Amino acid sequence: MNVTKFVFGSELQGRGYATSRDLTVGFITTAVAMTALTGAIINIYLIKKLKVFHNAFGCFWGVRTIGELGNDTVFAFYTGPITILQPTNIPPEFGIFAYHFSFFFVCVQCAMNLVIALNRFVAVCYPVRYKFVFNKKVCLLAVGVVVVGSIFVVLLYFIFPCNHLGYSPRFYANVFIKCRGDLDRDYSQISKFVYRICFSTACMGTAVINSITFSKIVFIRLSSITTYNNKEFRRDVRLFTLAVVQDILMTIVGLVLIITNNAKGLSVVGVLFSYDGLIFIYAFNTASMMFCNPECRRYLSSKLATSKPTVSTTLTSGQLATSR
Repeated sequence: MNVTKFVFGSELQGRGYATSRDLTVGFITTAVAMTALTGAIINIYLIKKLKVFHNAFGCFWGVRTIGELGNDTVFAFYTGPITILQPTNIPPEFGIFAYHFSFFFVCVQCAMNLVIALNRFVAVCYPVRYKFVFNKKVCLLAVGVVVVGSIFVVLLYFIFPCNHLGYSPRFYANVFIKCRGDLDRDYSQISKFVYRICFSTACMGTAVINSITFSKIVFIRLSSITTYNNKEFRRDVRLFTLAVVQDILMTIVGLVLIITNNAKGLSVVGVLFSYDGLIFIYAFNTASMMFCNPECRRYLSSKLATSKPTVSTTLTSGQLATSR
């Protein structure tokens, strides 16, 4: 009689050798994550340097970017590399920690989408009350609630045992980790519950708020061309549009994650649209922030322009010294 010995954390181990598919998924994951990571750092730098973002929106966008940054770090330095290397000696505790570390930042990023949607709603619909509603205390309170709430969600995995997930380099997904051999389920009850709650509140709530804000923009466009052409209003509309596009992409990926439910054996395309879909969105988010905002484009262009004369001056000085 063959009895399979139960080994805790075996789901997190690699196959011991890398296939061509492992290398493809691993290198794509690492490359996109590094791109998104670099973009997130530049975004935080722009938020810090540009006065136009020294407000409630900039605060919320910065916190959301930090959420993306934390997740990008896990993808770039853990998920991608172990998919390429396929090690067989990954400590289960380390794999579990990597998942919870990443999931905390995902929760922060997802919840901040809802906060940003509320921020844009007030900016467009009640511009006179904007600074009163989103004062410093309210901003700090909102960020605090999001961070504490995200910590609470992660703690649920420890309060209710045998629900941990971790990344499997063999299946390119977060998979359920069995706590004992005789367990009769192969899924995390907490994840199944949390994913649906997050989707229905954050994603759907954001969609409803954005719909109301969009309706107000259309109304202003049809009723008051002077208000619509106002510089501040057009900036609010532009930032709203960027947020909406990102919210739509996040909703699509969230829906795919719910449907696949951390399934094993997805195709490469399935992986890219579900698990890796997060970092593709993050890369898009950072790029849209840098290139779709004229303030950011001007600042980056000015930095590049001021660096070129410095190089030219150095070369000229070197040439003069040589000629002498």
